[in-house]
Amino acid sequence: MSSLVLHDPAKVLESVARATRNGFVAYNNDSKITYFSDRLEEITGFVEAELLGKNFNEVFGFKEVPSFAKTFDVCSRPVVLYTRDGKTINLETRTAQIIEGESEEVRGHLVFFFIEDYRKDLDKAQSEFISTVSHELRTPITSIKGFASTLLQHNALDEEKRKKYIKIIKDQAERLSRLVEDLLAVSRLESKKLQLTIHPVKIKAIIENIALIIESKYKGSHRIEISATDVVPDVWVDSDRLEQILTNLIDNAVKYSPGKDLVEIKIRPSQYEGKEMLRVNVIDYGIGIVQEDIRKVFTKFGRLDSPLTRKTEGTGLGLYISASLAKIMSGDLQVKSEGGKTTFSLYLPIESHEGGVVWWD
Repeated sequence: MSSLVLHDPAKVLESVARATRNGFVAYNNDSKITYFSDRLEEITGFVEAELLGKNFNEVFGFKEVPSFAKTFDVCSRPVVLYTRDGKTINLETRTAQIIEGESEEVRGHLVFFFIEDYRKDLDKAQSEFISTVSHELRTPITSIKGFASTLLQHNALDEEKRKKYIKIIKDQAERLSRLVEDLLAVSRLESKKLQLTIHPVKIKAIIENIALIIESKYKGSHRIEISATDVVPDVWVDSDRLEQILTNLIDNAVKYSPGKDLVEIKIRPSQYEGKEMLRVNVIDYGIGIVQEDIRKVFTKFGRLDSPLTRKTEGTGLGLYISASLAKIMSGDLQVKSEGGKTTFSLYLPIESHEGGVVWWD
């Protein structure tokens, strides 16, 4: 049935709410919300009391109230539902007119949100996440167990082999530690339980230090050239989080440009979305990113499928974490790739303010 003929709308809506796992909203002819089901409260974080009387289209981002050609028409559409903490959920909806009494007077509209489909997608995503994490954990754990067992069972191993096996165990333990740290970072980001200490930071010194560490790590296989304007303004960020982002970007630039010897870092003032920002471009001349994969690089476990990435260690979480941290600190992270030249552009705020310790919540 595409329209509801109600003699007591409030009681009918209460009954429907108890009978379905899906959510719905009712609003009157003035587009004011009159009912908000508890199922929607569960997934959005909003409560009915704070939404009653508010404009439906403004709350849910509908551009206009559905128009009906006939009394019993129904409007179906996919929508983007915004949660209280700013996340988005894609849902299918059905909208019907609410008709009261024999006069068939239109009293408002009822919008059903199909939450069950969303829950299935959520369960699927969670299952894929667990599967990927299990795979990433299994590799270092298997190596650690295997080489530790070899050391315990063969006392006659020469010193060179013992050192080699111990180094493998150490490297795999560090890989495991990095994965755990990345997973904890993802958890804090998604639960918005992240403490930041915002203060003015001299970014060039941080970049120079990271460059030295990474050049040493890769035994001088790449030259990291840093260029900057004569005066580099301080950026207002959390210095630890900034170092985390820059380390990931510069390390990736070296790791994914084998056979090349140059990584460029350019530090320049810039305008971004109408604000004065500092832009740090990290440029490599390696394997590049095809256009259809550009958006994938900032997703969780978003590793690109190429011969190099398949044999290069990585969790696929670094760029997701980096992009999230940049946005939390009022900046952004963008990427462009063309002809093997890949540029990650990190935008950071330079406008001074009080700063201090804050919780991102």
